[in-house]
Amino acid sequence: MAENEAKARKKLEDAEKKAKGGTGFFSGLFGNAKAEEAADLFVQEDSETVLVCEENGCGMGFDDVVTFEDHYERFHRHQCAICGQQFPNIHCLEIHADENHCSIFKTKRDRNPSLALFRCYEASCSQAHTNPEERNFHSEEVHGIRDPTLFMKRRKLPRKEFVVARMNELSTACITHSRTPRVVIFGSEQKEPTFETRRRKNDEQEAGDAFVRSAEIHAAATDQKHDAASNYAEAANCYRKVNPQQAIDCLMKTAETYTDMGRFNMAAKYHCTMAEIFESEAPDMAQAMAHYQEAADFYKGEESRSSATKCMIKVAQYAAQLEDYKRAIKIFEEVATWEADHPTLKYAAKNHFFQALLCHLCSDLLDTQNALKRYEEISPSFVDSREYKLINELISCLEDKNQVKFTEVVKAFDKISRLDQWHTSLLVKIKRSCGDEDDDDLK
Repeated sequence: MAENEAKARKKLEDAEKKAKGGTGFFSGLFGNAKAEEAADLFVQEDSETVLVCEENGCGMGFDDVVTFEDHYERFHRHQCAICGQQFPNIHCLEIHADENHCSIFKTKRDRNPSLALFRCYEASCSQAHTNPEERNFHSEEVHGIRDPTLFMKRRKLPRKEFVVARMNELSTACITHSRTPRVVIFGSEQKEPTFETRRRKNDEQEAGDAFVRSAEIHAAATDQKHDAASNYAEAANCYRKVNPQQAIDCLMKTAETYTDMGRFNMAAKYHCTMAEIFESEAPDMAQAMAHYQEAADFYKGEESRSSATKCMIKVAQYAAQLEDYKRAIKIFEEVATWEADHPTLKYAAKNHFFQALLCHLCSDLLDTQNALKRYEEISPSFVDSREYKLINELISCLEDKNQVKFTEVVKAFDKISRLDQWHTSLLVKIKRSCGDEDDDDLK
C-alpha cells in the first residue's frame, strides 16, 4: 500500500508540473500547497478503482485519478461551451469563440474588412491577418498547425470493449482476493465527483465532512481564506438537513473568516443564515435575535441601511415576544423615524409606529398616549392611517375595560388589513389587561 501511495503522489507531482504551476483538478480544489494531501482522499486501501471518462462519449479507462486528470487536461479541458468543440489549449479556444460566437468580432469585420482580426493559432506568435485563409496558411507553413481541431480528431480513442475487458479483469482479481471493485464515472457535468456524487446520493453528512476537510486544508494556507470560507458554507448547507448544530458551527467559522478578511457584508449574510436556522430547524428565539443583531451591526458598519433595517425589525419583533418591550419600542421608533424622513419610504413608517404603539400598550397605557402625540408630530400622515385610528379605539376600550368592544374593533380592522401572528399575539396580551375575563378570541 505504501508503494501505491508513493506512486500516486509521484504521478500527482508530474501532473501538476505539466499543468504549469498546478492548475489541475486537485490544485483547483485544494490549492497547490496541499495537493499532496489531496492524494490521500483518492488513494483507497481496500479497493481497486476503474476510472471511466464519459466526456462526449470518450470511453477511455484509467487505473488512477492522476492519469485521468492528465488525460482530461490534454483532451477535454478546453471545450467550447456553445458548440462543444474541443481544442488543445486556451489560446485556440479563445480564437474559435471570437471568430464563431462573438457578435462584436463580426461587427468589427463587417465595418472594416481590412482590419487584421484573425490571430495565429500559435500562442507565442503575435501576427494577425485580415482573413482566415491567410492565417491558416501562415500557421501551417510557419508553425505546422493546419487546424487545431484536427489534433482532436486524429486522436484514436480506445473502444468501449477495452473498458469492459479491464473491468472484467479487475472483477476476477477481486474475487481471488475477496475484494470488490469500485467504479467511478466522470462525466462532463461532474467536476468534483467526491462532493457532488455524495450529495446526489443524499449522503449529506459525509458530504459535509468532505467539505470541512477541504476547508481545513484551505485554512492552513494563509492566502486561501476565501476558499476556506466557501467550503465551510457548503458544509453548512449539507449539515443543515441532518445536523443543524454542525451547520451553525460551520457558518460561525464562515462568518469569522469573512470578518477577519474585512468582508463584513458577507459575515452579516451568514449571521442571517444562522438566525434563520434558529427560527426553523433548531428553534431558539434568543439565539435568532442575537444573530440578527450581529448582522444588523455589520450592515450598519458597511452603510447598508436597508439590510440593517430588515435585521433590526426582526430583533424588535423577537424582543417583543420575549417581553423586552423597551428594546422593541426603541428599535421600532428608530426605524419609523428614519422612514418618515425618507422620500420613498415615508408611507411605510405607519407600520412601525403601529408596532411600537402595540408594545407600549403591552406595558403602560399612559406611555402609549404620550408616544401617540410624539408620532403625530414626527409623521403628520400617520394621523390619517387606519392604524392610528385603531390605536385610539383600543386606548378607549382599555380605559373603559370593555373587552367586547375591543374584540369587535380588532375584527373590523382585520377584515380589511389582515393581522399576522405577531400582531395577534400582542393584541391578545393587551386584551388580557382590558378586564378580568380570560377570553383570547380576537378572530
